[in-house]
Amino acid sequence: MNSEVGGTSSMDDHIRASRTIILGAGFSAAAGIPLTGTLLKAAMDIFARECPGVFSRVDNYARECFQIPEADVVDYSVVSLSELCTFLEYIELKEFGGGERFKSSGSREKLCLKFYLAKAIMEATPTAESLPAMYLDFARELHETDFVLTFNWDPLLEIALDSVGKTYTYNFDNSQCVKLCKLHGSVNWRLDDSELFKPATRRLIWNPVGFSGGMLETEIYHSPQLLQKAPWVSHSPLSEIEPFLVLPGYGKAFDVRSNAVLWYKPEWAFAFTHDVFIIGLSLAPDDFFIRSFFLSNLPHLESYSGVPGRRIHIVNPDRSALGNYEFVLSSGLAVLHQEPFSSKHIALMRHHRVAA
Repeated sequence: MNSEVGGTSSMDDHIRASRTIILGAGFSAAAGIPLTGTLLKAAMDIFARECPGVFSRVDNYARECFQIPEADVVDYSVVSLSELCTFLEYIELKEFGGGERFKSSGSREKLCLKFYLAKAIMEATPTAESLPAMYLDFARELHETDFVLTFNWDPLLEIALDSVGKTYTYNFDNSQCVKLCKLHGSVNWRLDDSELFKPATRRLIWNPVGFSGGMLETEIYHSPQLLQKAPWVSHSPLSEIEPFLVLPGYGKAFDVRSNAVLWYKPEWAFAFTHDVFIIGLSLAPDDFFIRSFFLSNLPHLESYSGVPGRRIHIVNPDRSALGNYEFVLSSGLAVLHQEPFSSKHIALMRHHRVAA
């Protein structure tokens, strides 16, 4: 009997020391990675310079979407990326209906836009040598029992983990690694394409993430080389680098089916972790999957593991955070830290882990 009680206590202690950490764009902001508002402008500047033919088509679609006269220049620093992506989804639907779509993974315009969004992110992402110390400290604080759910496309955390000698996994198979679950894809991911993505034609190293099987037939691959800047200089769009990014807008309802297994797994993760830290994640109107995921899980966290005292820490300086997260805050389980992510929040994470 005592052994059973001891075993239960040991398991409870293990759960208390494990966290679910949920990251949004605000997490990466201090590293200089642009938020959505400035990312589109940076991406379109590169797009126009390097691929003017396809850019002109996207630019014309933007004029239709935002009703901008032909004589005026589209100001990509003020138009909505979400609305543009939704409009491009409509264009792709027309192409699909007429048998004119470029390939199964998307239209030529959408694939090029994804490439240049990813390239703009990589141009802004610090190298391992220039990474702010705060992110190295954050990586050191992560342990193999932690689950990181991120909606960011950037590889900032991967670079930080590599820099401090910690291993990570994009799936849940390796219990000795930090679990890094990228629900909106990543700049260094791509879908398998049996027609164009043949081993004989690959110049980069690609490893399967491990999502295929069961209901998912198309594998996603990741390349560790794409965490470096060099390949982004030597490759063009519609080539080997074809970033798997779940774009904002209502077209994401189609994109997420390619990594649907990740949307199932996090619910399981909540059963084996304790405190939850939501860092820099705003709930935009088109984030219907994220909001639904939170609604389905966060108000009921105490029932997952059976270990009392669970807390949700929301770190977000946005004035709208109070209203956006009201459904969680009203449960009494959550605390809102209405400020930018900083080293003090890493210290808070460490304090709760050590106290467990």
